[in-house]
Amino acid sequence: MNLEDVRSVIYDVTDEFFRGATVIFAEQVNTKPELPYITIKTGAVRRTQFPIVDGNGNRYYPCSTIMEINLYTRGKPVTVAPKVTGNYANTAVSDLTDYFDFLDSDVVVDQLAAYGIDISLEPPVRDLTDLQNDSKYRYRAMAEATVSYAQEADGPYGIGGMNAPNSSGGGTSDMANAETDTIEEVEIT
Repeated sequence: MNLEDVRSVIYDVTDEFFRGATVIFAEQVNTKPELPYITIKTGAVRRTQFPIVDGNGNRYYPCSTIMEINLYTRGKPVTVAPKVTGNYANTAVSDLTDYFDFLDSDVVVDQLAAYGIDISLEPPVRDLTDLQNDSKYRYRAMAEATVSYAQEADGPYGIGGMNAPNSSGGGTSDMANAETDTIEEVEIT
């Protein structure tokens, strides 16, 4: 699993929770969607220097990254009379906190564990609401989480199992499919 795979899983679980909102990755060519919407951004990858080697000789590097998630919402309508909305209450922080409760649920923890991923909130969940056009608020909450995963590095070239070449031209299919020579039997006389 590499960062691209991790981002795909993060997108899927976020989209699963925020069904009534648009989920996009930040810093990509996108038009600003209608409220509510969520932006996800991942940071630099921290990788340990030495791999973990399992009983079959497979190598895994423990990796982590910081995920930044922003929720932009109109909030909850406040009715002042029947069928009359007077204003909107800021629910951004509580709505984003609900998302982390979802991520910490038994079902989602098991779902993420099947991929070898852990997502842990790095408190606090911040209220970053701002006034737009001097007339209305766009409620916003932001939180960061540590995303931990293991990147597989098998084979003699460390890219076994990778779809080679990668999107940037790295690696070859010969490298990815190369097998490590192993000695299975030794006869000592």
